[in-house]
Amino acid sequence: MSIFIDTLKGQKTKTAPVWLMRQAGRHLPEYMKIRKRFDNLMDMFLDPPTILEISMQPIKRYNMDACIIFSDILMTPFAAGSHVKFVEGQGPLIKFDENINYDLNKTLPLATGIKKIKENTDVPLIGFTGGVWTTLFYCLYNKDERQKLKPNDVSEKTSQINNLIEQMTYATIQHAEMQIDCGVDAFQIFESAAEHLNDEQFNKWCIQPTKKIIESIKKIKDIPIIGFPRNTNLACYKKYSNIDKLDCITLDYNFPLDKINELNDKIVFQGNLDPKHLLKDSQNLSQKVEEILFAFRERPHIFNLGHGVLPETSIEKVEQMLLQIRST
Repeated sequence: MSIFIDTLKGQKTKTAPVWLMRQAGRHLPEYMKIRKRFDNLMDMFLDPPTILEISMQPIKRYNMDACIIFSDILMTPFAAGSHVKFVEGQGPLIKFDENINYDLNKTLPLATGIKKIKENTDVPLIGFTGGVWTTLFYCLYNKDERQKLKPNDVSEKTSQINNLIEQMTYATIQHAEMQIDCGVDAFQIFESAAEHLNDEQFNKWCIQPTKKIIESIKKIKDIPIIGFPRNTNLACYKKYSNIDKLDCITLDYNFPLDKINELNDKIVFQGNLDPKHLLKDSQNLSQKVEEILFAFRERPHIFNLGHGVLPETSIEKVEQMLLQIRST
């Protein structure tokens, strides 16, 4: 057993396990070397040897306590019939097909990649999917709309979202089940766009679908499940932390650590260093790491960022952070 899995099961380990969201890629020179060989990120997400190599890079370099699959939350709509393309400087471009019909054959390269990872390491492997609302958020709004989204922009699509939510929930469950069948050891649900919803929408489009996803996963295999309702308000964090059979909740970097006692006291916490602190001086970074370790000193806690690694992050700062966590 690993300290990562032990912690997810509610044990307080001697040192906090650590991995980083978006650790596979972006800031690593070995990743950039591979990236130059591909015109489109989607081609990388569908190439088993590349999935293996990039997923393993942070394990080999940093000895992380968990490996996360090199993939993307938009693999779900891709497998469900939408056209997905990643354009440099523009992010994902999606031609959304509302006739959501998950085709397992489209994710065979990903399945092969997961199996290859499992054959090459004993480090726990994290599978993942986007939350149902977050997946629809990327499908229904383009980059400019996403960056300027207002509450009315969401409310205007209420009927459309209501019509799609059940189908996308089912597709998400199928995508999760595929990864579990291939052998992942833990699973994370990224509800990255939670901040755009009011409490009623959050309950309907985040909480309810997430309950269904967790219930379906646990029926197949009782693996630990992590949820990440990024940048939602405290009341919604409370609701999310109390979802039945959710094992762990990721806190974004804006979450006030003096409020953790207001969340479910039986849940494991993950987070929540602001990735920008990895760009600052060593003293600042050390202080912030210490604050987080102190806040969770009596609780099962997985050290992570409150969002993904930034591309300009230096290897030296990551190594400094890891040394501090592991020597505490």
